[in-house]
This record gives sequence, C-alpha cells and structure tokens, in this order.
Amino acid sequence: MKKSFIVLNLTILSLILVSFFPPIQAQNCGTGNTRSSNYIQRDNDKRCEGIAPIDIASSFSLISLSIGRIREMTDSLKLEVPSRNNRAPKVIVRSVPKNYQLDPLTLRPQGSRYQFKWSNYVIDREDIALESLRATAYISDGKLIYLPVIFNQATTYDIVFFSNARSQIKELQILQNNEVIYETSRPNWQPKGEIFFTWDGRTSDGKLAKAGLYELRVKALLEQDDAPPRNAPINITFEHNPQWLK
Repeated sequence: MKKSFIVLNLTILSLILVSFFPPIQAQNCGTGNTRSSNYIQRDNDKRCEGIAPIDIASSFSLISLSIGRIREMTDSLKLEVPSRNNRAPKVIVRSVPKNYQLDPLTLRPQGSRYQFKWSNYVIDREDIALESLRATAYISDGKLIYLPVIFNQATTYDIVFFSNARSQIKELQILQNNEVIYETSRPNWQPKGEIFFTWDGRTSDGKLAKAGLYELRVKALLEQDDAPPRNAPINITFEHNPQWLK
C-alpha cells in the first residue's frame, strides 16, 4: 500500500511538472509544400518545422536551457544534447517573436551526445535572428530531467523564461541535495516577454559545481489586472557537467 502511494505521488508530481512546462505546440504537423514556411514535416519526417501560431499555455514558463549561440547562417545548422542513460531527449527549438518552432523527430547518437542537423531554409526565408532561438531538451527517467541544448561552445548556461505578464523574479535558486549553491533575483518589475539569466556553473562563492543533478527553483510574481500579483513557482531537475562549459 505504501509503495502504491509513493508511485501515485510520483505520477502526480510528473503531471504537475508537465503542466508547469508544457511544450509550446504548434498545430497540425502534417505534410505539405516544403518550399513554404508552414509548420510541416520535413526532410523525410526527420523534423517538424515552420511558422505557426505558438500557444504558450502556461503564463510563466522555462523556454530555454542552452549553451552558446549559433554564430553564423550556414547551410546546415546544428545542435547537440548530452546523453543520459542512452535515452533520446525530446527537443524543442523556437523563436517566439517569429512564431517559429522546430521539433527534431530523429536525433543521431554521436559519442556522449545526441546530435541534430537541419537546413537553414525556413530560418533564412523568414529572416529569423539566430540569437532569438531558444531551446529545451528533457528525458523522462522516473521524472523529467532537463539537459542543456548545446548550440556552440560557451562558458555559461542561458536560462530563459517567458511571461505573458509583467513579472518579478523574487528568487532564483540552484540546489543540490536540497542545499542552495547559487541564487540570484530580479526584484524590479520585468516587462512581459523573455526574461534572461545566465549561470557559469559555479557556486555563489566561486567554486566549480561538480557534475550531477541539480534543481532549479524559481519564485516569481505575475502582475494581474484588478487583482494582487499572483505566485508563479517553477521547480525542475536538470543535469550539469562543468565539462560542457568551455
């Protein structure tokens, strides 16, 4: 009975996490004219990509945990995700201002990482700024575990949230084994849209954080019309490795 209760609680927790961080889903990823920019299956069904109304169901969400930026518009663009337990991650790339979304359907194992390459056709055609690309990757391994999407070498993680209302980040903490190793905040009211943080993989006292699983906890307030600000917490598990930051 106790075991069943624990399993039930874990299931409920997983559902809560998914509701906090729903994938930004575009509609109807079917086939179509690949010379258009519509959100369709492309490259022999290896990806869904294009322009479509993006519905961010949650009013405050994590939309990017990544490393580096794609620096130039080459014919073939690339991303990598570290491998964990040989599980292929679910990856979503988007540019919210342009309603662009990419869902890789087939990632290629490359040593200790998964890799995905895709044509720049839609991004170039729609004049999407490379620096506007945001990405998340996660696996389900008893619970959701986020992994950084690596666009290029960099010395920091980019952590980006999206809010559909003005917001205050009262507290952003990174924890290991329930101990806070790093914290920051954004106490002034932020305009609605993207809220950008970086983390250099170090503790608050400047020491390198060792490889392992960490928690990202965020306490935010969202402004409401004709009502007091409401709480909007975020709590995710992610993997960190100092070797990924160069």
